[in-house]
Amino acid sequence: MILKKEFYFVRHGQTDHNIKPNRFEGILPEDIHLNETGRNQAKAIEPVIATLPITTICASPMKRAQETKKIISTRLEATHHCIDYLTECTGEIWCEMAALGMSSSLPLEGRVRLFMDRVQVGINEALSLPGTSLIVAHGGIHWAICCMMGIESHDWSIENCAIVHFSYNAQNKWVARKL
Repeated sequence: MILKKEFYFVRHGQTDHNIKPNRFEGILPEDIHLNETGRNQAKAIEPVIATLPITTICASPMKRAQETKKIISTRLEATHHCIDYLTECTGEIWCEMAALGMSSSLPLEGRVRLFMDRVQVGINEALSLPGTSLIVAHGGIHWAICCMMGIESHDWSIENCAIVHFSYNAQNKWVARKL
């Protein structure tokens, strides 16, 4: 179960490995940096991030997430945390998740279940920190969050540098809204 605390999520900026649509990057043999487009995407959302009530920033240790975090948080006065459990899954797991589609009612098994369990620990670690958190991570992490929370009416696959606000409604159900 995910702790009931609103938060913001940003998928890292573009890299040379995820330029093609529907290409699942996952963990590559070497950790990769943002490309010029990815750095520009992060710069473009920085003014929006600066207006959000963020006091804690948590990010994957992967270079593309760390670079995005550094660019988008330049005007925020927030504590920074690196959370290993927010590392992206492998490309194989990404493909298995994509094949499942957008349904939190499907049985999750094997590698996907292990990944989901890891993400849950990472998200709860981020949400246990003081104030409102911004999580900077990966597409697979976003998919896992949406699945665990039973998110409806929101695409579980998001583009680079998308900003998503996760909160819960009057019926105590999680909702996600892209900013």
